[in-house]
Amino acid sequence: MKWKILAVVGVTFGVVGMGWGLSANAAQSKVYELRIYKATAGKRTELSDRFRDHTAAMFEKAGMENVGYWTAANGPDVDDTFVYMLGYPSLEARDEMWKTLGEDPDFQRIIVAAERDPARKLAGEINARMLVPTSYSAMQ
Repeated sequence: MKWKILAVVGVTFGVVGMGWGLSANAAQSKVYELRIYKATAGKRTELSDRFRDHTAAMFEKAGMENVGYWTAANGPDVDDTFVYMLGYPSLEARDEMWKTLGEDPDFQRIIVAAERDPARKLAGEINARMLVPTSYSAMQ
């Protein structure tokens, strides 16, 4: 009888622990940010170059994962569309990383100052969406 009780207690703790672990993992699920830019007319190459030469390294320095960068191959605004995706451990981490990036003097000088100047502005319209991978996604 004693062994049966211990077995039931052990199984119970195992099930509870597994459930707790799974719920903690779900709460900490990695998130991705998909950003679609419509570059200022005729300046997509310059925008892409700025990401290659400066912005991607700034993202990495702030702790963000550079998942990928793309230009459009078809569809509306094909000549002006620039797309990229960043990865974060959580939504909370994303907010902290963007705060850190915003405080970076190089980011202020190279990106923010340029985007505030109409003559140097490269990014026109920006659409951003936060994405959480499904349980069957390869990007967990």
